[in-house]
Formats: sequence, structure tokens, C-alpha cells
Amino acid sequence: MQSRRYIGMIISALLIIALLVIFTDPWSTLRRDSDRINLRDPSGVDRIFLSDQYDSTLLIRQNKTWLLFGQEAANPIAVENLLFAAERLQINSILAEDPDWTGRPVRKIQFFKGEKPLLEYEFQSQGNQYMVRPFRSDRSYFVSISGYTGLNLDRVFSSTVNHYREHILIDLLPSEISLIEIERANGESFRFSQDLNGEITCLPANRETIFPLGVLDDVSIRLLFSYFTSIMYEQKAGVPANRLTGAEGEIEMIARLHVESHQGEKHTLTVFPFHQDPGAEAHMFRALVTYNNDPEALVVNYIYLDVLMRDMSHYFAGGE
Repeated sequence: MQSRRYIGMIISALLIIALLVIFTDPWSTLRRDSDRINLRDPSGVDRIFLSDQYDSTLLIRQNKTWLLFGQEAANPIAVENLLFAAERLQINSILAEDPDWTGRPVRKIQFFKGEKPLLEYEFQSQGNQYMVRPFRSDRSYFVSISGYTGLNLDRVFSSTVNHYREHILIDLLPSEISLIEIERANGESFRFSQDLNGEITCLPANRETIFPLGVLDDVSIRLLFSYFTSIMYEQKAGVPANRLTGAEGEIEMIARLHVESHQGEKHTLTVFPFHQDPGAEAHMFRALVTYNNDPEALVVNYIYLDVLMRDMSHYFAGGE
């Protein structure tokens, strides 16, 4: 009789659990909020607004072209990456406690079709983790993109206008850079390497380069790493790149700059003087630049380049 009573109690408990699962569905909230962070139909989106306490960007689609604030052509790859990530966001875990969103930088991300909001949520990065809170939800989630481990969602969901500009060549945060190599026309060649902990080392890049006496200037070096955000070109120069870099190139380069990121991006800029007219003096404020393997040279404002091409002495205490 005792064993029958225990069996009856176990069966009753199992029935209660089954009824709770059927009628309360503990996963329904997770499924509902998952629906509220996934962009279901990216092709239907015609307006995207991203904002935080520092920046805001409005992307508007006209026919098949995305425009910044409805005027300037946006980089289609940056917009495609944004829509791709928004469609494939997945919830990794529910936060045990709702964080204090008001005390940290928060980005608001909104997708529209006409005047109708399709998707809205708040986004926040915490180191290598990314947190999302759906609009009008009291739950927050850590999220990722399945199959893209290490993808920097803070950059993909950037609210900075320059991130979406079509003429961007390099847009790397200081912490994202793993290598900077500088080769100058006078034969100097040196490189800076940064590990994932932010430690930077400096070494000559050829046998002819000898470091000056003195101590490396950490401030000058870290400033160099900060100059690779939003490097842009003005226009295509109409000059084939091989006329500058080929064996029969007639113009001597000013410098070659090579930058790599921890995530595998590689950028090479070879800088040449820009002569607006044949026989004219080199332009004071513009340079010709070949970029990676692009077949045509670009015109780049010197303001982006001058601080990148300083000689080695600048990075030692007492340098200029």
C-alpha cells in the first residue's frame, strides 16, 4: 500500500508539471522576445535610425539606393551588413537581473517601412558581449550572430555617420588595430604591433632602419592608433594605379602605410604627390593614393595622411 501511495504521488506530480508546461509554456516569453529582436523582412525596410548620446544616423532607401539623411549615398556594404546582422540576431541568454541601462551608453535602433515601425530595441556592448532589450520589454538578453564568432556588433550597428559613408577607406578603432607598418621615401621602415591586451611594441621593419636613442613616447604612439577612424577619399583620380606603382612609375612615393586589424582586415595605402595639372607643383592639401588592389588611384585630403607619415623620431621622447 505504501509503494502504491508513492507511485500515485509521483504520477500526480508529473501530471501537474505536464499541465504547467501545456498551459503556462515557460518558453513563450523567450520566443516572443526573440521575434522582437529579429528583423523578419529586410527587403521591406526603407528607413533605419540609429542613435546614442553622441551620434545619430538616418538611412533612407530610395528605390534600391540607401542615402544618408536622404541626400548622400551610403556605403551599400555597411548597410547590407547591418540588415544581415539584424535578421540573424539570436538570444544566447537571459540576464539574471535587468541592468541599469540609464547609467551606460545605450544605442537605440529602429527599422521602419514607411511610417510603420517594424522593429525597435536598445543595444549595448559590454566588452566582447552585446546586450539587447526589445522595445517595451522588461527583459534584456545577451545576443550574437550564429556562425560569426568574434563579429564586432558594436561596429556593425554603429550610429556614427562616417561608418556608412561610401568613400570610407579605413574605419578602425584603436583597440581593433593589431599592426601598423610605415615605410617612408627616405628608407625608414618601422612597425607597431598591438596585442589583445592593448600592449604595443615597436620594431624596425628593415635592416637600414635604426632606432634613435631615447624612450618610446607612449602618448604619441597611442595617438597614431587613434588616427585610423574614418579615413576617406574625395574622388577617384582617373589615374591607373599601375602608372604609380608599376616598374615604370614616374612619381616617387611619399610613404606606404599598412594597417591590420585583430579580425583580419588589411589596408595598404601608398601615397604619392598630387599634381592637379601637368608640370604644376605638388598640391599642398591633396595626395594621390593607391589603395589595396584597386585599379584606380584616389584623391585623398592630406589632413588624413600627414599625421600617419611622420618619421620615426616623432615616437621617441623629445621627438617632433
